[in-house]
Amino acid sequence: MRTGKPPSGGRRPAARILPLLALAACGPVLAAHGAEPAPAAQQPTAAELFQRAFGQRKPAPRTQKTDLPVFFDGFEVGQVPAIVALDPAETLVDLTRLAELLRPLAQDAPIADLLAQAGPDGHAYPTRMARAGIQLAYDGGEQVVRVTIPAAARKQRDLSVLERGAAARAYTVIPQADLSAQINMRAALDYLSTPSGLGDSGWGPLSVVMEPAVNWKGWVVEAEVYYRENAMHTLSRGPVRLVRDFTQSGIRAQLGDLSVPVTGNQVGRAMAGLSVARNFSIRPYDLVQPGGAREFILENPSIVEVIVNGRPTRSFRLEAGPYNLNNFPGASGTNDVQIRITDAFGREQTIDFPFFFDSQLLAAGVQEFGYSLGVPSQVVDDRYRYAESDPVFTGYHRIGVTDNLTMALGAQVDRTEAALTAEALLATGLGTFGLEPAAYLRRRDWEPDETAAARKQGYGGTLRYRSYTNGTSILDHQSITAQVSWYDANYRSFGSTFVNDTRLDASMRISQALFEDLTASLGGRYRQTRTDNQEDSYNVDLSLRRRLFDTGTVDLTFSHGRDSFGGKETGLYLTTRFTFDKGRQSAGLNLDTISRQQRLDWRFQSLYTVDALSGGMELLNGPGSVGDRVQGNVSYTHQRFEAQARHDLVRRGLNDIKGLENRTQLTAATALVFADGYYGVTRPVTNSFAIIAPHPRLAGMDIGVDPIDDRYAAETDWLGGPIVPNITAYLVRPILLDVPDAPANYDLGEDRPAVQPGYRSGTVVPIGTNAVVSLTGTLTGPDGMPAALLSGVLIPQGIDGAREIAFFTNRSGLFRIDSVRPGDWLLSIHGSDSPPTPIHVAADAEGEIRLGPLVLSPP
Repeated sequence: MRTGKPPSGGRRPAARILPLLALAACGPVLAAHGAEPAPAAQQPTAAELFQRAFGQRKPAPRTQKTDLPVFFDGFEVGQVPAIVALDPAETLVDLTRLAELLRPLAQDAPIADLLAQAGPDGHAYPTRMARAGIQLAYDGGEQVVRVTIPAAARKQRDLSVLERGAAARAYTVIPQADLSAQINMRAALDYLSTPSGLGDSGWGPLSVVMEPAVNWKGWVVEAEVYYRENAMHTLSRGPVRLVRDFTQSGIRAQLGDLSVPVTGNQVGRAMAGLSVARNFSIRPYDLVQPGGAREFILENPSIVEVIVNGRPTRSFRLEAGPYNLNNFPGASGTNDVQIRITDAFGREQTIDFPFFFDSQLLAAGVQEFGYSLGVPSQVVDDRYRYAESDPVFTGYHRIGVTDNLTMALGAQVDRTEAALTAEALLATGLGTFGLEPAAYLRRRDWEPDETAAARKQGYGGTLRYRSYTNGTSILDHQSITAQVSWYDANYRSFGSTFVNDTRLDASMRISQALFEDLTASLGGRYRQTRTDNQEDSYNVDLSLRRRLFDTGTVDLTFSHGRDSFGGKETGLYLTTRFTFDKGRQSAGLNLDTISRQQRLDWRFQSLYTVDALSGGMELLNGPGSVGDRVQGNVSYTHQRFEAQARHDLVRRGLNDIKGLENRTQLTAATALVFADGYYGVTRPVTNSFAIIAPHPRLAGMDIGVDPIDDRYAAETDWLGGPIVPNITAYLVRPILLDVPDAPANYDLGEDRPAVQPGYRSGTVVPIGTNAVVSLTGTLTGPDGMPAALLSGVLIPQGIDGAREIAFFTNRSGLFRIDSVRPGDWLLSIHGSDSPPTPIHVAADAEGEIRLGPLVLSPP
């Protein structure tokens, strides 16, 4: 054992610790006596105290809690709590929190297997986990968790080949007006000149129809009003109804004179009451018909190409995993679909399968229905009459049971009778089969001499078949349609007082493409009756259609048949039409040897929407009462109105009275519109409209809408701003606005807005802002030198609609800021310690404002 003093320069550990302990014990006492502690900058840290006491740095803790980034397929998907150790193999990861991050990426079963490996506290060591299923790897160098999910364990992704409404979602849609109104007005007037003895000549009565509609926040009242000079009542009305569309569910409700929705064998009847129906046009971007689907798994990142009927349709660049490719575009019938997969190593795989499409089918789970309850109505002496004592119910409900099977039930009932209908539509590899049975039930005697059976019930039904094939080869283009209807002796249509005299009605047609420009079609029909005064009839025809010189077509049909009076007819139909002058003009010829008629016509059509002149002429030669006829018409479409003139020249012959009859008809139409305080005149509104509302700063400037070549679809004129009257409800319609005389630095705002109006509604589309000022100035540094190539931002201070405007200086320190609105702004320079410079733009300011030199503060 060594004794004596410790080595020079060293102290025993206890000797080092005792002064520190004494200092620690006296610290509170000194503080209690008012002794001021050392400044914070001079106080040693805990690490420094440890190093002074032990002569070495304090060792880092063996574990530490932290949040680690989680990476999947090269992308960060979130962070997970972890207990990180110096040894990466001893690092723990919270699997419970990790599972929540991976649920959108992995299937439920692999997630459950992952959680089963967690300890009581929910943590697990990535290095000690199972080698199957979801794999974890902790990278101690970058301190991240990397996750690997096998392709088969990943959650399936749905990919739509045909993106409905994808382009529409790229636009910012302007909401429709709270209150809008429209009224179409159409007038017609005839002048007739007849041969002596065949009638009176002169001007006919004036007829005017008005179609008003008012939309208040989606509630629409629409009507029709008539003015007829020769009617029993000069002023009368047409149907009047209240319409409300529920856009979330795609349901339309009507109250008043109904447009009754029907399907299949149902018969539409004029009635007044309440109707509720699913209307697919309210949600036009929804997929309501079967779009087809195909599932596959990618083991590696790949490029997937979709080819339909030999035509490339769409391509995807996808990561590994399971996918469900759906919503294929295709024609009615059978389509050839090919999915071509090329992985990252250049290996190619193809999946071929048929896709069956029928426009009458509903996708699985989709429902279509219509229910109406009211009373029958009819127009008598220009007045509506309602049978209040005879209520009527009409309803049907169709549902897509699967993508290949659609079924429906329907009923029409009143106090005296009822009709029941059903439908089953099945798509198979052989084609689409449809069965539509129907039953008629009589509830009260109308004809006392009928038998008891005839007074009670009757049955009928229709069996349909259709098959369309579309392939890469022209010979694959074929269509087959067939239909057989049968009715018993007591069956009649709902609301009819006559028994159906048809026992059997069968028809069939086959069309086949023979060459690229030639198609043949063979069809026939047979009708069997049950009455003594009519004979069974039939008809067989063979048609050939061929394209001629890329702009023409010719149809030749050979026909033979027997009519219900026993007469046999054999003949030839020839129809040909040629289009020329880039589609502006066309001419056609029709020959019918059975009716002994010949028709020759010529048409011309402007390619523009407005300022468009169109017209045509037709020559008809026929036997007997048909006579010889010459018809001509010309029409003009202006942005504010439409006008047409039509003249018919007919050679009449009745007994000994013969001569030429001349009839001239003049028609004109216009419309008045209103939306949230704006109004205007336009040509008739097809459904909805948009009024372009210019900012006061654009007063006196011309505004154009949807320019085509050298003209606009609508523009400013002496009647005011432009109006767009041909907007389809619920479809997104982009509108291109142009102000050719606007200053170069003027901010038009949104110059390509879009509207998506509701039923019979109007939208106000603003154009222009008060951003008519340009700010220019020079930025210098504290030393007086130009502040070159700096960036900054002009920040609005409480200015409605204003946004920050970025700007840059050039090498001379010059800058220019365009499209500035009146109000208060702050000019801030990025990376500078200078406070923002306040700038005020007067309300009446416009054009260029020079700010003068701006000097940056010294750092």
